[in-house]
Formats: sequence, C-alpha cells, structure tokens
Amino acid sequence: MRDVPFSVWTRAGGSPARMGSLYVTDTEARFSYDPAFVDSGVPGLSLVYAPPLFADNTIVRRGRGELHPRFRALIPPADEQNFQRKLMLAFLREKGVEPGSGFEADLALLAQTGHGGIGHVDVFADDEAALRWYDSDDSGPLVPVGERFGFSLKEMVSWLDADARFILESLGPTPSVGGAIPKLLVAIPAQGWDGRISLPNRGGRKERIDVVLKIERSQAYPGLVALEALALDIHREAGFETPRYWLAEVGGMPALAVERFDRDAEGRPLPMESLYSVLAAGARDIHRHTDGSLDRIGRVIELADPLLIADKRAARLHLLERVLLALLTGNGDLHLENLSLIGPMGAARFSPVYDPAPMRAYRMHDMLCAVPFGEYGEHADDDDALCAACLRFARNIGLRRDDLAGSIERLLQVTASFEARLGGLQAVPAENRQRLIDIHRQMRTRLAALL
Repeated sequence: MRDVPFSVWTRAGGSPARMGSLYVTDTEARFSYDPAFVDSGVPGLSLVYAPPLFADNTIVRRGRGELHPRFRALIPPADEQNFQRKLMLAFLREKGVEPGSGFEADLALLAQTGHGGIGHVDVFADDEAALRWYDSDDSGPLVPVGERFGFSLKEMVSWLDADARFILESLGPTPSVGGAIPKLLVAIPAQGWDGRISLPNRGGRKERIDVVLKIERSQAYPGLVALEALALDIHREAGFETPRYWLAEVGGMPALAVERFDRDAEGRPLPMESLYSVLAAGARDIHRHTDGSLDRIGRVIELADPLLIADKRAARLHLLERVLLALLTGNGDLHLENLSLIGPMGAARFSPVYDPAPMRAYRMHDMLCAVPFGEYGEHADDDDALCAACLRFARNIGLRRDDLAGSIERLLQVTASFEARLGGLQAVPAENRQRLIDIHRQMRTRLAALL
C-alpha cells in the first residue's frame, strides 16, 4: 500500500482552520499538529492528544490497519448490515473510485466522507478539498419526506462532497444504515418535526435545527422508537441533560428525530468524544467499544495532568447513576461508544444522554451490561454478585456506599412509574413489554437490597 496523506481541519474556533496532517502507511498512522494551530487555543484531535502536549511530537499508532481512535470513529464500520458504509462505497464507485476492501476502503471513506459528522474533527484528502467543502453552506430546501423515503446515492452524500445540489428522490423502501436504529444526519424546521427534512446545516441557521433521524427496523425491533423515547423521558426526569426529540414517521416506519447537541447556537461544532476514543487513545488493550470496564472511566475522571474534567464529583455521580438507571430500565447496551465527553480539555463533562434504548426488551440483546463494571461476571456468584459489583464499582470510581445508597433510593423513586408506562406502549409487542417489566421488577428488588 502506498503512503496515504490526509488533511485534518476543524470549525470549532468559528472559522475553518487546518489542524494538522495525517499520514497512513503499511505499518503505522502518524498525526502531527500544524504549529499555527497549536497556538490558536482551539480544541485539538482528542482530549488525550491536546495540542500543547504534542506541539513538538508526532502522535503514532503502530500496526497494519491502525488508525487513531478519533479518526476511526469517522468511518462507518465494516459491517455487512451497515447501509451507510455500503451507500458511501457505492458513491465512490459512481465517482470512479474503486477503494478495494478492508483497510483500503476505510481510508477511501475517511478521505471522502470523514467530515461533517458528530463532533468537531473534519478529515479530507487534501487542503483543496477542505476549502471547497467549507466554501459552500447550501443545505438545500426543506423537502417533505412523503410516503416513500430515500436519497439517491449521489445526493445522500452530496452534503459531504459539496459537488451537487440537494435532490430528494423517491426510491421506495431503503435499506437500513445498520444497527438497532439506522441513523441519518439531517436538518428539520426550527419549530420541530413537520415531515420535512434537508441536508444538515454547515453553519448557524435560525430557521433549521440539526437532528439525528433514527428509523425503526420494525421487523427486528418492533416498538424500539417508543422505548427510546420513554427512556429519554425517564433520564430527563432523573435530572440528566437530554436532547429534545420528536416522534415521527418516515415512509410508514416509526422514527425519532433527536436534536443534535454537538453544535452551539451559532452552528459551531463542539468537541465531543466517546469514552471508547478516550480510553483507546491511551490503552492498547482497548480495541472494541465493549473492551475494558466501566470502572476505567474513573481514571479518566481523576486525571490531573492533563486535567480533562474539572467537576470530578459530578462526573463520578453521573457515571454511577447512568449505570444504575441502565439496570433499572433494561438498557444492557451501555458501552463505551454510548458514553461521551463534550467540551475542551479542563472543562469537559459528560454529554447529554443519547442512545438509552432498553435493548433487553429483545431476546437477542438480553444481557445485563455490554461492558463489565465492578467485576460483575468475573467471579462466581455469592449471594448476589450484582450487589457486590455495585459496591465495588462505586468504590472504584471514588464514591462511598452512602453515595451509592442515595443514588439508588432516588432512582427507585424516579422509575416508580416505569412499569405502568411500559404497559401503555402499544407499539411494543406484549412479549417484549413483559420481558422489560420482569427485568425492571427484578432490578428494583436487587438494588433495594443495598439500601
């Protein structure tokens, strides 16, 4: 494989700025900051790779197929069910680019579609491509979705490529993006969902807001949109920051339009990074978003040099209560990609809640937690391994038993109506509702034993 260069930019400072250069070879990936960017004060590639700390050093990831985690997050996973990846690869072929497979395809996708996504890091093939993309802020008209939904291959990616005007075409049923809830980044009217969408905004626009549009795969996960909406409500009632959302329908399929929170009021992207990216940047044993343990996030919270999070106690309690509420609501999918930090180094905090769907409602995802915590599952059961795990987890992230008991008592009160509200979700099959109700009852009993 030939060495492949990339140009890395950001708009986090308000206007486009070249952050640095990425070079990928057969054996390593190398990223270096531009000297001018280091002095700009703009957030860099990662909380772990802050510009002042790496002003004179190249950040190297060694190994065939290796990329820095922050860049890897910009590439749709190589999953046969991932429609977004299939669509973007097909778009490249329309342009005469044959990226091959595996890592070569990853690099082609990074160059062509590694910009405009969640967070503030944008990757391009070269500086000229970056300037062309930033030069246009046309996200096209708001267009009714209609009874049939779909973007043509070219127009779906035109927002990323800036080489064509927006056209919404009626293609009939569209393959899913992959995952439990396929997702599209689009814009909707500022007043909320009314059935019209456009391509995402590239700058601040008062008449539109950016959303993640999630479309239910009803055959595999019937009622999942309604369950996620309920979970967002429960988290808001528990005091967590949650985005606004609108229940919707797209081509006859249930959907959820969730307001994006990685942009400020002026449309500037905010630095946002998953805990997977943060941990994997500094630990070579973290390869997947289910590796390691949630306890290790405590080390990130406690870091003093570099200081990432200023309000450490608030962060500890946030993490503890996210885990407890996941247990109580049947969300076994709380992995490292579903927990993120938002904000610059020294002032980062946990992001608003996203993707809190109670996935244990579906038999194929009925597991307590996607990532171990408090050594749960690593030891033979005593009387109740969960109680011991919760105590260990609280201690490992710097909290006392009284903190744990106080959080459990509060969240038991918050979720007191959860069973009744589940029973009223007619979009969810009775079998799935009952599975969640049984899980919720069991978790209430087990956690109450710690009071």
